[in-house]
Amino acid sequence: MKKIKEIKIQNFKAFQREQVFSVNGKHVLVYGNNGSGKSSLFWALYTLLQSSIKEDNGVQKYFRKYVASDKATHQTLKNVFMEDNEESFIKLTSIDTETKHEETFTISHDLINTNDDANTLIQELNIASDFINYKLLHNFYRASHKQEVNLWPVFERDIFPFLTEGTQNWLDVIIKAPTLDVPRTPKGAVASRNRKQLYIDQIDALNEKIQNLLNEISGHANKFLKDHFFEGKDVIKVSLSFDKKFRFDLIRNRIWEDNKQGHRFDDLHIKLGVEIYDDTIPEKWRAIERVQSFLNEAQLTRIAIGVRIGALRTRPLASARFKILVLDDMLISLDLSNRMDVVRIILNKEEKEDLKFFDGFQKFILTHDKGFFNLIRRNTDEEEWVYFNFSKDEKDSSAPKIKEDKTPLQKAIKNFEEDEFDACGNELRKEAEAILTEYLDPDMKKLNGDFETLSSKLEKAFNQLTGQRHQKFTQRFLLDLDLAKLKKIKSDYSTDGTLTPEEKANLDSIKIRLFDFLIEFNEKKNRKELLITETKDILDRIMNAASHHSENPLHREELKSAITKMVELKEHLKHD
Repeated sequence: MKKIKEIKIQNFKAFQREQVFSVNGKHVLVYGNNGSGKSSLFWALYTLLQSSIKEDNGVQKYFRKYVASDKATHQTLKNVFMEDNEESFIKLTSIDTETKHEETFTISHDLINTNDDANTLIQELNIASDFINYKLLHNFYRASHKQEVNLWPVFERDIFPFLTEGTQNWLDVIIKAPTLDVPRTPKGAVASRNRKQLYIDQIDALNEKIQNLLNEISGHANKFLKDHFFEGKDVIKVSLSFDKKFRFDLIRNRIWEDNKQGHRFDDLHIKLGVEIYDDTIPEKWRAIERVQSFLNEAQLTRIAIGVRIGALRTRPLASARFKILVLDDMLISLDLSNRMDVVRIILNKEEKEDLKFFDGFQKFILTHDKGFFNLIRRNTDEEEWVYFNFSKDEKDSSAPKIKEDKTPLQKAIKNFEEDEFDACGNELRKEAEAILTEYLDPDMKKLNGDFETLSSKLEKAFNQLTGQRHQKFTQRFLLDLDLAKLKKIKSDYSTDGTLTPEEKANLDSIKIRLFDFLIEFNEKKNRKELLITETKDILDRIMNAASHHSENPLHREELKSAITKMVELKEHLKHD
């Protein structure tokens, strides 16, 4: 399996001087305010992956010096506040998780080694990866109340560019042939009738090909919606119909020219059909017209996510050895409960078999919502994730400030090393909160519940552990034992003539199981319960003292012991 080890970006969009992201094969979670560079990271990754299927001049245009009078430079993405002679590049270093072999790929004006047919690793990464940003959901239901929802603009901007056929994305496939222009004579006139008919046949084949893709996407979307948003129940189903298609007269007007976008969006139409389950009518499904007027935002957003995930499922991902999933504020319009539904799905918190295709992605989640960032962080593991904080003052032209965002435990250790003992105690309290929240709610389903104190969570965790101990003992012994025979274990049953050899062997087995069980519980279960008790003591002696004014000073050895206990508590509860 391949992973991204490091990303370096210089003089590209919001980034100025070289910015290094050392991710070491981990998933990435980014928080940043608007304009802080999150989307620049999104587009840097996308641009590098897409470069693998482009000619050099199609990549160099992003790194040229901007000249107002030269339209060939107007697509440059070099940072406008940097000097013209400053180098601009994006570099990605991959690492093989088994062999530890590393490779570095670069795109710039002078060096491009991502599109070399002798090494197709970035092509493979491009084919298997996916990028989803906040525009997708907004564009799904932006039509006015009197209009049908037309998803052609959504597919053109937010879906086709991220789907691949062979080594090309679907948008390039559609544009290059045969919709770029109709056949013409050397003087520019429309070609003869015979050539025209052959061309129309090609157009019809393309239209059918697009409809087949839409059918496949809607099939995956409906399964996803039913299984993961509606608990296996029939509630909503969608269809996608390419009902205003490419035709000769439309293409003759050169619809891909820059000034023809509005015309193209009017003349091409992908209809979103939505039906609601209604068992009061014979056909059971009721069609909803103008869905943006009659469905709420949460329902529309679920449909949009279902369609987007449906598109992702059309791709052959199982055998891919290198793939990333990049989400840029995808859930911005959802309330907390619906956001966490989606996060549970993407992180596959419940380890569902049909969501395991998400597990193979190296994930990049970007958000401007600090609360959402903290929720995902508390429910992910720093051994598998790295966290970044982007910030930028919008009043000046400076580059974003980027720092790795440490966990409370990491901050506690740093504070301890710097003799900041009160701050260390406060961070330990936050770490205990995070550990217990994850343990008590591993599937993130109780996030909207009433506030609970740390003491209450400690008590619940203790009761849960002791309850598990009793349940495990009951399952292992009390359900299958003859009490009269069990009492004979205390005696020298090996000489008891009333017992058959089989019954004596059974008692031997029970005796061994019982002692093994007692040893296991003393080694593991008791340690977990003891750690909870010790954490209660730490709360009273250190965490509370750090949070409130106290005459009792925090001592180095107590804090050092408390840090060790937090590490141990996290490790034990994680593997419970």
